[in-house]
Amino acid sequence: MKVYVSNYLSKSISIIDYETLTLEKEIKLDDNIYPHHFCIDKEKSKMYLPSSSNGILYVLDMKEEKIIDSSSIGGSLTQIAMFEEEVFIANEDSNSIYFMNKNTLDPIGIICVDDMPHGFCFDLPRKKLYVPCMDSITCIDIINKVIESKIDINFKAWHVQLDKYKSEIYVSTLDGKVVIIDEDTLVTKRVFDEFLLPVQISFNYKDKKVYVADLGYKNIKILDYSLGKYVGNIDIDGIPQGLEISPDEEKLFISDTQKNSVKVYDTSTNKLIKEIKVEKEPTTIICM
Repeated sequence: MKVYVSNYLSKSISIIDYETLTLEKEIKLDDNIYPHHFCIDKEKSKMYLPSSSNGILYVLDMKEEKIIDSSSIGGSLTQIAMFEEEVFIANEDSNSIYFMNKNTLDPIGIICVDDMPHGFCFDLPRKKLYVPCMDSITCIDIINKVIESKIDINFKAWHVQLDKYKSEIYVSTLDGKVVIIDEDTLVTKRVFDEFLLPVQISFNYKDKKVYVADLGYKNIKILDYSLGKYVGNIDIDGIPQGLEISPDEEKLFISDTQKNSVKVYDTSTNKLIKEIKVEKEPTTIICM
């Protein structure tokens, strides 16, 4: 198993060995590629990198460590995810979600949403995609490529994460909140106000915790999953952005954009296990 990290300012990808927690290699990208987010087709050893600087989607051959394909989409590309033979990409400038054939990069379609769709999350069993915008949450049918439902909201939604057991959607907002929304009705169930600038959200079902990276307070907030309340935080002595929990839910990986490192914490104790230096401004982390 490997841990992959995108380094925005150094235009590189770090690869960390999961067992030893040591930096294995750095893959340098082209000068015009600023990787904020990415997704991986592990079977084909390909990484898909939307570059926010020039609106181009790049395909990295992870074995050869070189770009083998690209497609100009335009605008400010943010999050990307893969479903079967397609990739879905959020474009903040055109307020839309693009979907493309992952093998050929041929365009399949585009769905217009509301202002600034930055992140999104899949519910793969239901074949749905949830897209947060500045004043709404949109649910897209990913098979038929249509908007299934939408609600207007009074908070500035930014990132989302699906609770796979309770059919709830956790939304981090630019106005300092984490909001829980019922997936079936899209009705707001709970609002947490203990944040300043929450970003990524990650679930630890084993220990009944929900982790939220707070850029503003420079820590990781912890919510009690069972009780539904704020219970504490992890001070990381830096600026957290990306979060990834290991498949066994025993380790929490945090990208620190101030210290240019990935910090690994024991989820049972919240204690730091190791700090791994990477390149400049690490953002997204994927463990697989």
